[in-house]
Amino acid sequence: MGCLVWEVGTGDPEAMESASQPPGHRSIEQVLDAAFNRLTEALRVTEDQLRFGDLSQIATPPLARRWQQLRRVAGALRQQLEVDSGPLSLHRNVEGDLLRGLPGSGPHGDRNQLIRTNICRAREAARSVEEAIRYFCPPLCGEAEAIRYQIYQLESLTEGILHRGPKLDGRHLYLLMTEELCLGDILETTAAAIEGGASMVQLREKSLGSAQFLQRAQQLREITAERGALLIINDRIEIARLCRADGVHLGQQDIAPHQAREILGPDAIIGLSTHNPQQASAAALAGADYIGVGPIFETQTKRHRLAVGTGYIGEAHQQCELPGYAIGHVDEETIDEVITAGATRIAVCSGIIARPDPRGAAQFLQQKLVECASREVSDGHLR
Repeated sequence: MGCLVWEVGTGDPEAMESASQPPGHRSIEQVLDAAFNRLTEALRVTEDQLRFGDLSQIATPPLARRWQQLRRVAGALRQQLEVDSGPLSLHRNVEGDLLRGLPGSGPHGDRNQLIRTNICRAREAARSVEEAIRYFCPPLCGEAEAIRYQIYQLESLTEGILHRGPKLDGRHLYLLMTEELCLGDILETTAAAIEGGASMVQLREKSLGSAQFLQRAQQLREITAERGALLIINDRIEIARLCRADGVHLGQQDIAPHQAREILGPDAIIGLSTHNPQQASAAALAGADYIGVGPIFETQTKRHRLAVGTGYIGEAHQQCELPGYAIGHVDEETIDEVITAGATRIAVCSGIIARPDPRGAAQFLQQKLVECASREVSDGHLR
């Protein structure tokens, strides 16, 4: 492999072979041993907190798996180094550590701060590992660098969940509003649905011009703000920004979520439609905050797309660390089947807005979700 083991500062491998290290010498192996320890320890703490967190948005197995895989990659890199150099722990000198015994970083304010602190520790340790490997074993430098960049990527993903995830807590009934399918007045129907339990509203109008769309969005912004519901705009990022919506929902053919965030800012909620496990798995790294899961059944709003079936609900949950809203002809007739398949959040259009009593329709669906959530908590887990 070409790893070099010599005394720091001599630049001469033969000098290492001919001279013993003086007492207290801190070799590059000690640096690597300490840095790898900090790296894998910090990755493990992060993994465990995301794996065994309390019953909230933060306890997400797919995200924990990403950190777990990175920890294993770091461990494998250490093993590669030790093939030539032998165990790095043989060079460990705990008693001789000049910083041993100094105060640590202090108490963590909450679990989120604990996670952020350890991600920061992992990032710093990864840089230390990489720089030491540049000197100790240059052929493996690229692998060390890749670990550091994966930490950057996962840090951004995790921070998004910690920062924006709480905005979605408790929001399980998502209203999709399209005026042409609305049985009554669109504004009255929206207000009634929110009063019935819908806590998110998406304005989806494909035929309105920009001026009309903006006017309608501003009207819904007022209604949702007064009632504590989130307003999401379908596709039209400029409309979302102008009406000060809470976010935007994008399709697979629209611009990427991270690009939309450059326009809307770090606080915006960005949803992404997904139709298969591969798209669900990629959503979080793409910058989404939640996913649409479907269409579960054939629907009037997605005539061009085949239904994916209820089996995709469980697949999406396994593949994606984000909240998922089952969508596609979810109503009073299909809600039990959707919940049985694993859904705890649903996005509903005609099942509410095309009903004579939109408030009652929303209330019925919301009660089903509340009952489902109660069972999930009693079983010891919450999606």
